[in-house]
Amino acid sequence: FIGSNGYLTFTTSGNIAAAFPNIPLAGGTDNFVAGYMTDLNFAGAGNPAELWAYDDLDRTIFSYINVPYWDAVAPELWSGSNTFQIILDKTDSTITINYANTLCCSGSNGPMCGIEALNGDIGLQQNFGFVYPPANFSVRFYAPVTPLLDIYDASVEWVTDATNGARSVAVDGTPFPLHAFIRNTGNQTLEPFNVTSTILNEANQTVAVDATSVGSMVPNQTEDIFFANSFVPDAPGTYRSVTAISGITNESVTSNNTLTQEVVAYDSTLLNNDVDWAGQFDDGIGIGWTGGQAGCGVHILPPFYPIYVSHTTCRISNNFGNVGYTMRVYADDGPDGFVGTLLDSVNVDFADAQIGDHAYALAQPFTLDSGGLYVLWYMNGQNVNLAQDITPPFSLRSYEVIQGAWANYRDREIADFHLGLRMGYVPTPDAGAGSIDQPDDGQTLSGSTAVRIYIRNFGNVPITGIPCNYNFNGGSVVSQTYNGPAIPPGDSVLFMFAQPLVPLQQASGPLCAWTSYVDDLSTGNDTSCVNINMVVGLAENEIPRIRVSPVPTSTVLAIEGLPLAAVRLEVFDMTGALRLVRSVRNSAGLVTLNVAALAEGAYVLRAVTDRTQVTGRFVVQR
Repeated sequence: FIGSNGYLTFTTSGNIAAAFPNIPLAGGTDNFVAGYMTDLNFAGAGNPAELWAYDDLDRTIFSYINVPYWDAVAPELWSGSNTFQIILDKTDSTITINYANTLCCSGSNGPMCGIEALNGDIGLQQNFGFVYPPANFSVRFYAPVTPLLDIYDASVEWVTDATNGARSVAVDGTPFPLHAFIRNTGNQTLEPFNVTSTILNEANQTVAVDATSVGSMVPNQTEDIFFANSFVPDAPGTYRSVTAISGITNESVTSNNTLTQEVVAYDSTLLNNDVDWAGQFDDGIGIGWTGGQAGCGVHILPPFYPIYVSHTTCRISNNFGNVGYTMRVYADDGPDGFVGTLLDSVNVDFADAQIGDHAYALAQPFTLDSGGLYVLWYMNGQNVNLAQDITPPFSLRSYEVIQGAWANYRDREIADFHLGLRMGYVPTPDAGAGSIDQPDDGQTLSGSTAVRIYIRNFGNVPITGIPCNYNFNGGSVVSQTYNGPAIPPGDSVLFMFAQPLVPLQQASGPLCAWTSYVDDLSTGNDTSCVNINMVVGLAENEIPRIRVSPVPTSTVLAIEGLPLAAVRLEVFDMTGALRLVRSVRNSAGLVTLNVAALAEGAYVLRAVTDRTQVTGRFVVQR
């Protein structure tokens, strides 16, 4: 893999950037050749930088031509020119670095020249920092005919997959497999040794563990280990998957014996989860890029599918520049699962980009059925910082994005960004007529009767704006929309139609009520029916109306004409929603009702006894 900062690496996780490490130094990126390793730049309008690759049976050559240093001064962000090449000779295993010309001075702690082994503890450094090779100068590293060291060493190369990146899982969901890839990274045959995989919770308690023995391994041999045990979290939180090697005789290097992976569990029953790799706290400083033409990215893997994606999330540690930024979401359908199709982009104004946690609604929320997503926070100016989490474990799924080019974040092994997505179960609105409250099944109606139903939310999101309907015996349909407060999932509201049911002929049959919500998940729970009898021509057909005063009222309503009996007073708004219920004992013919808690508007008052019911209307005005 070719590093734009003047190096080659033989590992997929490589990204070496300022401040550049001494050679050797275990951890970070190992297994590399540093030719002229410093802060170089291939981007920017007018940049003359070129890189050429040549390969035949004898040699592989990488030539960096007219490559300038990265420079913080806008608008170019580059200065100077350097030409050099790295030659890998297949006939004698020499590594040659040729310098045609280099110029002072780099803006970072380079340039550096050297080689580092794949375990990171062994290497050779030719020069370190601020040594600028003269024109037509060469450095050559020779491989000894006979190895000078007997190295007994094995390493955990990765767990779960070659990225060793963090994983999201669902509480009580699909079991998380314990899987590791081991390599003999020495030059001697290893006798059998042990490998253990352990899952630890935030309290450092073991919640899953398994171990196995690995047989004799020759140099560079690999072993793909699938442990018999797996992990199913029973609570949300951040877990650590720790894989460790033990029992190697005369081991030369121990720093690569253990590898830790971050595993984050989420409650899949919640409507929303803020999915990211950062913990609760941050370093209080954050990260921003000089020049402002850069940003930070993360690769998010959802804890379950299908999953609904509604917002990007981030935490801003400071915004001294009082500038905005852009939030973008990409599919991971690019080459090798990298950044691909742009799915959403939202420009955030500086007023909405101040210190604290933020959630920005996507222009077009969507459902994800497979794969992952990349989230980008990109600065629209200088001096705005994204918060970082510096408490392990770390995801290794963080990226730095400079002038549009993505690379693994240089500090990905010691920090995570407070950057992610708001995701949850797929919204499934579903409304239905849970039951008919009035009239009762088998009731005989001889006069105008209000039809009341319980609207039930059978879905998983709050809903309102529900069209409701009823008819008798297949006759004409009465329709009215419920526009009251959103009904929470699993709850019901009592709804009364403004148009009552009036007997027009003597008949018996079903009275059916139903909802017709446009985005309904299921129509099987929409309808409820009762059987009633209609009777016309009786004296009871004339139902008196009660008298209310004053109209309008602001706090208290006086009610006359009530039956001398126990009465239940029900107040409905014009959407049909029940707003107030009181039980009174009428013995004087006049009852008062406190309506101070009702909002301004028109209402229907219904008085119900065990023998009859009467209605009236009033208005609240203040």
